Amino acid sequence: MTRYLYHVSHEQHRPSALLEYVRAAEAAGFEGAVSSDHFHPWVEEQGQSGFAWSWLGAAMQATQFSFGIVNAPGARYHPAIVAQAAATLAEMFPDRFWIAVGSGEALNEHILGTAWPTADVRLEMLEEAVEVIRALWTGDVVSHRGTHYTVDTARIYTLPEQPPPIYVSAFGPKAVDVAARIGDGFVAFLVPAVVFALYFATLMMTGGIGWSIHLWLGAIVIAGIIGLFLDELTRAVRGNTEPATS
Repeated sequence: MTRYLYHVSHEQHRPSALLEYVRAAEAAGFEGAVSSDHFHPWVEEQGQSGFAWSWLGAAMQATQFSFGIVNAPGARYHPAIVAQAAATLAEMFPDRFWIAVGSGEALNEHILGTAWPTADVRLEMLEEAVEVIRALWTGDVVSHRGTHYTVDTARIYTLPEQPPPIYVSAFGPKAVDVAARIGDGFVAFLVPAVVFALYFATLMMTGGIGWSIHLWLGAIVIAGIIGLFLDELTRAVRGNTEPATS
């Protein structure tokens, strides 16, 4: 099913204005919103960069539709902090919150002074970060000594009844492989059709569960057309030839 979400661009607008914009988006018929999570704007002229996690609590209280956030649990955020933040929002707003994770942009992730890793290393970090997040969402005491992250006897006490979905952003073959193996879904922006084919193929080979696809496109009409195409492709891959009804 194709759904249309409002993109919350913290790089372009003040948080107070974005709060009004998501109310207007819900009233206009959008079915949800997805928030960026930047420390810096893309370009100086944009001039804003509010802290998305603070804003999300207010926005979800002021609306009734679902929200997602695009986050890089790597250099700027330890995955244990991401796990706690996401669990808190999901507990307050059941079945309304999801998180999309990616390997990050140097624009935001360099601020703590750590070296910017290669793409392969960032994908390793992403995979390990999701492992840590999911372990903490069990409610167990977690100790982890990994290649990139350490967690020492940590437990998240406040958990939702159901953990939020974790979608994975991917643009190339290596990232698609990671997304299919660890994600509950796939997030992409203007990627070629071969990327989707690779994603579905990897899902089938690995027994992955991430059949939810999120496309971000500039033209809403194109988003609808491709969304319908993906609905049909998903049915075909699953062996269900029943035509789409919407």
